[in-house]
Amino acid sequence: MVSKWGGEYMSGSDLREWRLRRARGAIEEYVRGVKKKVSDINWVLGVLKGPFGVSKEEALMIMAQLRNDVTFMWDPERLERMEKLERRIKAEEW
Repeated sequence: MVSKWGGEYMSGSDLREWRLRRARGAIEEYVRGVKKKVSDINWVLGVLKGPFGVSKEEALMIMAQLRNDVTFMWDPERLERMEKLERRIKAEEW
């Protein structure tokens, strides 16, 4: 299907994959904590819960996958940020 702007619409599975990649990217940026804007936990929660966000279960699944990703470099600060985010997600209403 083609949109009125000439581009193609995403199918349901394409949209789901895009949302999951976007959520993973937001979680990674928050955990890295390099940029000031993305080091705010409310920013990442806004991305995860926003209009193109993911479910609570999907967010926790992404975090579990990230924890098991051997290519992601973990240090104590990143682990602390990940644990803080996980606690907030579990406590939040979705």
